Amino acid sequence: MTKSISAIFLLTCALGLMPSGANAQQPQGAAPAAVGLPDTNGGTSTGGIAPLPAVGASPATACLQLHLGGTVFNFNLNLNADVYPYAITGGQITGSICQAPWTVTGGSLSNNLVIQGQHAPVTGCSTTISVVGTFNNPSSWIGTYGFNGSSTMFNHHTLFLGYNRPSCP
Repeated sequence: MTKSISAIFLLTCALGLMPSGANAQQPQGAAPAAVGLPDTNGGTSTGGIAPLPAVGASPATACLQLHLGGTVFNFNLNLNADVYPYAITGGQITGSICQAPWTVTGGSLSNNLVIQGQHAPVTGCSTTISVVGTFNNPSSWIGTYGFNGSSTMFNHHTLFLGYNRPSCP
């Protein structure tokens, strides 16, 4: 367990997801390590699920990228990073979605992903999108998304690209 957490901590530092020199303690309101399950040594185990790194203080942004074959949606999300799960308070969806950009209207970012978005009516395009997913190693979510009130039309794999990036694809 210690080796696994140390490896995750070092990897997140190396990728710039946590500030260098960050200690293992998390600030108040930061993402919990992961839901612990009892292990055979009387401690807890995360079952191999790595937690999201802590964001820091609000306001914050997160960059995610949804994939389904050749379809790619980019999410530049505004977050309330003061509480966990992080509330998605706005943002933009770009990429191969009809008449991009779309507006992100809400959702949450944690071990579960929920993203709601909308677009002004355009002939041949949907007006809303709903994305849902469950955390998956490494730093991604798998789930489904859909349009106009559905969240189960298509499968997806959504990658976490980082917090507070200077640009989000």
